[in-house]
Amino acid sequence: MIRTTRLEALALAAGDLLLVAAAFALAWWLRFGLGLAELTPDEPPPARYVEALPPVLAVFLLVLRARRLHDRLDARGYDVVEGTWRAATFASLVVLGATFFYRDFSYSRAVCVLGWAGACALLPVPRLLVLAGRRRRWARGEGLVPALVVGTWPAARDLVDRLGRHERYGLGLVGVLTSGPPPPEGARAGPPPWRGDVAALEATAAAVRAREVLVSDTLARLELLELLERCERLGLEVRVVPALYDLFVVPDDLTELHGVPFVAVREHRVELGSRIVKRALDLVVGAALLLVAAPLIGALALLVRWTSPGAPAFFSQIRVGEGGRRFRMWKLRTMVPDAAARLRELVDLDGLAAPVFKLEDDPRVTPVGRALRRWSLDELPQLWNVVRGDMSLVGPRPEEEAVVARYDAHHRRRLKAKPGLTGLQQVVARASTDMDERVRLDVLYIRRRTLLFDLWLLLRTPWAVLHGRGAR
Repeated sequence: MIRTTRLEALALAAGDLLLVAAAFALAWWLRFGLGLAELTPDEPPPARYVEALPPVLAVFLLVLRARRLHDRLDARGYDVVEGTWRAATFASLVVLGATFFYRDFSYSRAVCVLGWAGACALLPVPRLLVLAGRRRRWARGEGLVPALVVGTWPAARDLVDRLGRHERYGLGLVGVLTSGPPPPEGARAGPPPWRGDVAALEATAAAVRAREVLVSDTLARLELLELLERCERLGLEVRVVPALYDLFVVPDDLTELHGVPFVAVREHRVELGSRIVKRALDLVVGAALLLVAAPLIGALALLVRWTSPGAPAFFSQIRVGEGGRRFRMWKLRTMVPDAAARLRELVDLDGLAAPVFKLEDDPRVTPVGRALRRWSLDELPQLWNVVRGDMSLVGPRPEEEAVVARYDAHHRRRLKAKPGLTGLQQVVARASTDMDERVRLDVLYIRRRTLLFDLWLLLRTPWAVLHGRGAR
């Protein structure tokens, strides 16, 4: 969570008022200015709508302030957009509800709906700009929050590795304090460097001017409570990593029974209504995209056949989907016909530490196939799998049977959702060969999947394809 400065908060509030006014002015113009409705000569709507604008602005401002969307921002772009959309939706419902009870004049419901759509489109923009500005500063090492990592050495090191590019979230890891045996000599230089035992917290925090402490959940109960007490005296903000952080706990999972906290994990539970909406989106959008892409797929298929005489243009393979269900996935062929037979010449499949690999320069890929992979054009036939219901537009990556056969309990968690043409893994870690990282992203998607999240990933997919990172 990022705290905005007072100037940024005032700028966001002022920008919100201007953007909401612009959204509803545009909504009025779309409803009436385009001749979709006649204006009454006695009481022209513009005057009435101008009179109603201050209360509308007040409602939006109060809701946005109540959701604390002026004084703090999420560190991830999607969370910024989702939080703003939720606030704009609630404020718009309040405004729409008020029009039903106001009897002096009948306001257009269409203006309310179009105003909501405009607010959803405009309100995230200044927040994303603030976030982008912060990230540019963080990338230069400016404005980072100095943070210490505390825990046993293996757990602390794992936490540092998991955070990855911690600067992306505004953290500047300035040191590690360990409980128990110290780290090996060769690992003490970091980054971040080892600063000693946790007993030196006070002196170390003062020396590096730390403002936060990140605690891995490996400390004994009393040791953890004592650490929290010491951090409280020093004015340090503390974040404790739960033992099973791969569960990706969300607020709705937290429950309490007679003072005992519980985490109710619902990875596989999706409401029927959400499934129906997602399937409707897949069917409508998938069918539309398939119709638009059909001529391109046909032309590319002819190109594949022309450059590889005698070989089929399409390639199909059995993949494993939701709940372990097998289905045939279609792609444009990008490899030589005997690619499967030549695989064992290139990779020792039995000797792989994890059931995943990627070749930097795979000699089995044809020149045309390399271009198709670069722009993900070989995956266009999978739109047919989406329409059939084998896959979804957004979801975990579909995996081969041989890979799934080597899954453990953690890996099998990614089979709790229908595989997708695109998804969080495909957008964020297209080039990753780290099985745990790929599973982590798929499980994170499963835990957080919503219609808004799907739309966000669909919007990000073209940029990921154009960027081309990881395409092989």
